[in-house]
Amino acid sequence: MKKPLAFILCIFIPQLFFADAVLLYNAGKKMQDKGEWYSAIEKYQEALVSNSTYAEAYKGLAECFYGLGEYSQALSYVNKAESLRKKNPDLITLRGFILIGLSKIDDAKKDFETVLAALPNNASARFGLAEIELLSGRISSAAAYYSEALSRYPENRKALLSLAILSNETGNVQASRDYIARALKFHGDNPQVFYFASYLSQLQGNTGEAELRARTALSLKPEYNEALALLSTILLNAGRYQEVVELSDRRILLDRNSFGVWYIRALALEKMGKYPEALKSARNGLQIHSDDELLRTLADRLSVLSLALEDPSRKPLAVWHSDKAFSYEQKNLSDQALFEYRRALRIDPYDINARHAYAKLLLNKGLPARYIEQLEFIQSIGKGSVAVNDSVESYRKLLSGSVQEKWSIDPLLIDKTRTGIGLFFVRDMRNIMHPDAERLTASMIAEALGDDQKVSVYASDVPSASYSDAFRRSRESGDAYFGFVSFSETDCDVVVGVELYVSSGGSKAGSFSAYRTGNDRYSHAIRRVSQLIRESIPLRGTILARHQQNAVIDLGKSDGIASGSTFSIISPDKISFKPEGTGLLYNEQAVLGSFVVTGVSDDIAEGVLTRSGFFDRIKKGDIVVPVLPERELGKAADEPQIKAFNPLLQLIRSIL
Repeated sequence: MKKPLAFILCIFIPQLFFADAVLLYNAGKKMQDKGEWYSAIEKYQEALVSNSTYAEAYKGLAECFYGLGEYSQALSYVNKAESLRKKNPDLITLRGFILIGLSKIDDAKKDFETVLAALPNNASARFGLAEIELLSGRISSAAAYYSEALSRYPENRKALLSLAILSNETGNVQASRDYIARALKFHGDNPQVFYFASYLSQLQGNTGEAELRARTALSLKPEYNEALALLSTILLNAGRYQEVVELSDRRILLDRNSFGVWYIRALALEKMGKYPEALKSARNGLQIHSDDELLRTLADRLSVLSLALEDPSRKPLAVWHSDKAFSYEQKNLSDQALFEYRRALRIDPYDINARHAYAKLLLNKGLPARYIEQLEFIQSIGKGSVAVNDSVESYRKLLSGSVQEKWSIDPLLIDKTRTGIGLFFVRDMRNIMHPDAERLTASMIAEALGDDQKVSVYASDVPSASYSDAFRRSRESGDAYFGFVSFSETDCDVVVGVELYVSSGGSKAGSFSAYRTGNDRYSHAIRRVSQLIRESIPLRGTILARHQQNAVIDLGKSDGIASGSTFSIISPDKISFKPEGTGLLYNEQAVLGSFVVTGVSDDIAEGVLTRSGFFDRIKKGDIVVPVLPERELGKAADEPQIKAFNPLLQLIRSIL
């Protein structure tokens, strides 16, 4: 009997659609395995159009969004997959990993333990519990979970690589090398194994081995972008800059949008002294990745190094910062605005609009003398206008009775009492996204502190060989303090730190760090660390002039001085920096008298002297230190520790 056509279609059409869904899913899986998340997502979604109950496609979407860090979206898809395949252990463990990303640690732990209760040999669940331990900084506990998984599956790639990384982190280099040797033995055809082998060899100082293993990874997977980036960093650290440029050009041909490639190319050219080419490379990169703050910092530096002050090529880089400053102004974020205006004016000092806006901000912060200084600069380069000239004249009249006018002192000519700080760095081989970032960061912190007239900061341009090397260089420079700058980052977080030491004896002075995430995280971290250092440095000034019981000192509004502020006066040879921590050391018996502020200008203040004892020994050049016990001088506010920053966990998560 002949079957009706409708009956045949009911049987075969769904099968055809399902076959299409399988083909689309397989295509998506291949893309996912290459880390091509967006292309894989597209294929998985097309597969679901063909078959809306395809659990594997939902699982693939969840894995891709997890890989992109979009944990809420990933959770949505894994829940849909689980509604189709109840109590599936793979889906439950995947959900556990996603819940870790959402900081729902208790729920994640419950999922992993549920799977292990049913399947004690499940490696993925143990990996999940290990990640929870890593989040809390418990490296040994995390390693125990990976070891348990490895005891059940001696060839497990993720367990071997994770243990190699964790062993190296805890200083057990031999164990790290043993785990890598086993991974290479069992997975000698896997490019990622060679990538991590190369990465660890570099950290352990085996440059030749690191290069060989990176090249092996690339022979197995020629377009392996992470391996190309790692090899570029290895060559850069070895001083083979021309090879870095050639390798970067190869990466650009493969994908000109690859993150970091323009940065390292510009960096290599800079180290070769080819500043115009380096700047061109940095600008090309900024057209693609305008939010790469380290690349922008490098471009700014190169423009200052290679371009004449009048060169119009400086302007676009400066305008970016002045536009950023203006946006901060609109949000009443004056400190951030000042920071960006200063960066703009360092690049293009002749940007009249930026300088005028910067001057207005200074005026709004109650610094009219500095406001006039900026307007007078505009006049000095022949760019004065009627409005500028009128403002200078008006504020000059307002300042006619100011401290600086009464004492005939030009603040610009004052050699203010400054605390010398040297900033040094050690190259961190873990920084692959932005190698040499420590050098740029040290320079940025020095620049951020440069506007504070109570400190004199310089940043070394070459890495220190050791702590003792930095200690020696700082002592020879006559610094009060020296600091080691550190920089760490993940795809979306950054931590900038400075370990500060006393230059006289090398003891610890303080630790300052800032964690930031989101937009502008690098510049925000730089500002915060600079602020913490500034707050920790003890305030001191000098008596500039004296007339009977009146005197003037080189501290003013910009230093936080106000009418009524009280100071102790000490002879310069009777005061020193504390040998440990930050602060000043002097004997109370060495106090010559007191100084109480009666009038204050932007950078200087006048007041009344009162001697201690019968004889008046107070003179020009004596040191003044504030008497403000409630301020807790030398102690900066603690920066909260953010557990979200965990580059070690991110590294282990990247193991496929």
